[in-house]
Amino acid sequence: MNSRPSDPAQATEPPAAAAKGRLEVWRHRAGVPVALALTLVVWFLPLPAGLTRVGLHCLALFTGIFILYLTEAIPLAISSLAVVPLSVLMNVATPKEALDGFGSTSTYLLVSAFILATAMVKSRLAERITYHILRVVGSSALRVSIGITLANIVLAFLVPSSTARTAILLPVCVGLIATFNVGMRSRLAKGLLLTLTLTNATIGAGILTATLPNPVTADFITRAGGPAITYGKWLLWGFPPSLIMTIFTWWFCRFMFKPEVEAIPGGTAHVRAALDRLGPMSGNEKRALFVFLVVTAMWVTGDWTRIDVTISALAGCFLLYLPKLGFLTWDDAVKGVSWQVVFVAGGGISLGAMMMKTGAAKWLAVTILTRMGAAGMTTLAVLLVIMFVIQYMHFFFVGTTAMATAVLPVVLGMALSLHVNPALFALPAGMIIGGYPLLMFYNTLPNILVYGTGELDMEDFPKVGFVICAVAVVLYSACALTYWKWTGLL
Repeated sequence: MNSRPSDPAQATEPPAAAAKGRLEVWRHRAGVPVALALTLVVWFLPLPAGLTRVGLHCLALFTGIFILYLTEAIPLAISSLAVVPLSVLMNVATPKEALDGFGSTSTYLLVSAFILATAMVKSRLAERITYHILRVVGSSALRVSIGITLANIVLAFLVPSSTARTAILLPVCVGLIATFNVGMRSRLAKGLLLTLTLTNATIGAGILTATLPNPVTADFITRAGGPAITYGKWLLWGFPPSLIMTIFTWWFCRFMFKPEVEAIPGGTAHVRAALDRLGPMSGNEKRALFVFLVVTAMWVTGDWTRIDVTISALAGCFLLYLPKLGFLTWDDAVKGVSWQVVFVAGGGISLGAMMMKTGAAKWLAVTILTRMGAAGMTTLAVLLVIMFVIQYMHFFFVGTTAMATAVLPVVLGMALSLHVNPALFALPAGMIIGGYPLLMFYNTLPNILVYGTGELDMEDFPKVGFVICAVAVVLYSACALTYWKWTGLL
């Protein structure tokens, strides 16, 4: 990838970037003392009506961890691991309860998802699929953007990591942009790179295994007494709105960044040359394809076979290590699994479960709803307010897993306090968290990767993200009150 431009005219850091840099320094320095101070403040508050002493202590713990998540004063993984000893020392949970999240099906689904993604990358099967899609759709600017969007849709089923999908497609995009020869930071380059990362995110909301907050959301809903959500059910409820939003996102990026030229000199040759370099399908690619077909078949038929999606994924990982059939090594797993994300999910799920068990989440939700005047609001109005607040909280979070584990327990508390199905609020909220971190370049690793090419400006993300996110809130709220009811969810 290209580094940021070194042209003297661009050497001076923009005021917005400089201000953000100063803010980051402040966040890192102030995070721990602010977290400690607010934890103590909540701990010593007079016991509010409707909240037990254990619930107050859990709320104090939640406050401190939330601030650490928000400021990233210490690594997110360490903040999540701290949940275990702190919750026991503060008499909020037993050691077994504190470790519950680390043994959940969601946590092991994340581990297996990383391993499966590693197999797709190592075998280069995902790369081959991408180039075949581009060969079929064509090489004009319009067709290339369609091809990248289609590749994102296909890979979302096969590669259970949004970062891995972006890492696969980014070199393809950079190579294709170079063939247009339109210079740095062109509208064509911006539109194509934004299409890459934004449609990657939006389609991920519709597939249970495509992005990490999805299984976390499903786990929380089940723990709150909602329905068990299988791969097939998530696909039924989530894929149609995510597909609509993916098509809209592709169109809006084209609309906002009309390319300078449509014809791509040598584009077809670029794609063909890439396929020629790959050569015939290798043995590892065939093995990876076989394993993914088996795992996907198990996911899709889970409603009938009653085989949990995590069990299917772990079985696929086992196949990838068998002699003759498999081709991964333990070193591949060590390099491919993001243990930070696994620990964030484990600690966050444990903390969320404590918040619900002690009543802290419900009390906090009731307090927020009372301040909002929700007693006189319709369910739709409450849902829209929750969704808009959650959507634009993306400004304050780097990564979606930490956001999901911090926010969803409160959302579930709101649902329970209003005596509605927990899935009514939590499912669209989880999909918004996982699928629409589109407001700033620092929201996710895929965004950071495309920003790192030097082709994008910081303001390009909110320029398209604000509109896409607003449309998503309306669409998912409408789905919760119409389509999901018709399909038997609510």
